[in-house]
Amino acid sequence: MILVFTNTKGGVGKSTLVVHLAVWLFDQGRSVALLETDLLRSCSQWIAEAEPNVTIRTADTPEECLAAAKELTTEHDYVIGDGPGGLDDVSRTLLLLADLAVFPITPSILDLRSVSQATAILRFAQGINAGRPDGRLVLNKMRKRGKTSGELLAAASDLGIGVTKSYVRDLEAYRDAAQQGTVVSRMGARAAQATAEIDALVSELVGIKPRSTAYG
Repeated sequence: MILVFTNTKGGVGKSTLVVHLAVWLFDQGRSVALLETDLLRSCSQWIAEAEPNVTIRTADTPEECLAAAKELTTEHDYVIGDGPGGLDDVSRTLLLLADLAVFPITPSILDLRSVSQATAILRFAQGINAGRPDGRLVLNKMRKRGKTSGELLAAASDLGIGVTKSYVRDLEAYRDAAQQGTVVSRMGARAAQATAEIDALVSELVGIKPRSTAYG
């Protein structure tokens, strides 16, 4: 299965979700690969620290992206594609290859405006790829489900893309995990709330329940 994370602007917490998804799946006994196309390579660096047994490949062009995806899918249960900032030809290629496209967004008016651009590219991919990939918006860096979140849900409905029921809050544990080169599910009880969020989100996205509810 290929899951692609992309967005039209930076600062939405894409790297945090990519790394946590990849390591979470690895910890559930799945073989996992990261296909990194973001030029910053932040996910590659973080995953290399957090779990060296996750395979990492990089690609900078659509051709490299296609070749790497074909190779990785034959050897891994899950390939996590980290799209570049913005929606260029590499992003389009990733979306054409994906089974599920995930668009992380924060509850801001700027992200609301960017949703239409993201879904336009998604519909392009679906139109030439027999309805694939499915698409989901993920609310990230949430502080509370306020007015902007309600507007986002309404906008998503109009645009024909679903919003996950699970969301990720703006918790210190995620920043601590990045600084320590790990993920919240490996940080013990002090990150229990964040771990529960990741458990719920990934379970919703891929249909896998965590092996245990115990933290650490």
